Amino acid sequence: MNVERGGEWIANVARALSVLFHPLFIPLYGLLIIYSSPTLLSFIPFEMKRIIFVLVSANNVILPLSVAAILYSRGAIRTFNARDRNERVLLLTFALMMYTVTAVLLLKIPVPNLFKAYFIAIAVVTLITLVITAFYRLSLHAAGFGGLLSLVGFMILLYNISSTWQLITVLLLGGAVMSSRIYLDDHKPSEVWSGLIAGAGVMSLTLYLFLK
Repeated sequence: MNVERGGEWIANVARALSVLFHPLFIPLYGLLIIYSSPTLLSFIPFEMKRIIFVLVSANNVILPLSVAAILYSRGAIRTFNARDRNERVLLLTFALMMYTVTAVLLLKIPVPNLFKAYFIAIAVVTLITLVITAFYRLSLHAAGFGGLLSLVGFMILLYNISSTWQLITVLLLGGAVMSSRIYLDDHKPSEVWSGLIAGAGVMSLTLYLFLK
């Protein structure tokens, strides 16, 4: 009985991690990393921070969740996890559209280049994962954390700063979330690692090209 309870407790924690760090929320966590970084970016006006946060929340969290809820209610998707390939393609396509809209809007307003490059990179990562999804089911959670890991690493190199606590936090949380995906049998280890590598690689390359 205790073993069963322990297993159920672990499963509940794994489910909670999967929800809290769903790929839709990753851009917001990236913003928080940029806002809290020991660079001049942390001193940008509060109003600018608010505008970016509201824009990202509306375009890349609220709208996608609303669309997913409508699709679910009409039977177009069976779960919010989008386990089926066609469901993933559908949701990733909409997410790509919204990330592109966000990137274009940020290009039109006077915000630091890192914000623009970051959301262009997110759009590119989404595009690449969409293409890969056509023939392989990689972990989108892992791809998101790969992107965050690259963001932190790129900021350390670009601004010559010490962000040890941010790097350790992303590594620990990323490890926990990826382990939860495997524990819940949502992904195989190879799918998790390929997602991490794809997210980190594409994010790093895109940031480099736009900020070099």
